[in-house]
Amino acid sequence: MMTTKNRYFLSYLALVLLFGLGLWQSVRTGGSFGIGLMAGAVGVFVALSFKQARIRRLEAQGMNVYDERVWFVAGRAAYSAYVTFALGCALVVLVGSIWGPQVLVNPYNLLGVALCILVLLYIVYFYYFNAKS
Repeated sequence: MMTTKNRYFLSYLALVLLFGLGLWQSVRTGGSFGIGLMAGAVGVFVALSFKQARIRRLEAQGMNVYDERVWFVAGRAAYSAYVTFALGCALVVLVGSIWGPQVLVNPYNLLGVALCILVLLYIVYFYYFNAKS
């Protein structure tokens, strides 16, 4: 069963692997990609440590950190991410279709198809959950 300790352990393990991959990449090529991977791993480690300390502090005060408000906010964030992704894709498709270079395989068309699939999935889920409730 996945407990909080197991999740944090796996997160830290993934960060160590990411840092090791960045170290290997920077030693092998001397490029900035490896340095970026290491900096990202260190940044996520610091943020995860702060989050874990805050959760422990709130639990020590007797607060429930995973109440229904958290799920409400997570749902709103997911919806906002979807809308941002959809509008961003639409903007890239529009700009790329008008001013993009003509290539054999147009990546803007692929992005348009992905956007279409995402919107159709949203419509299907919307009607499903609307009929269910």
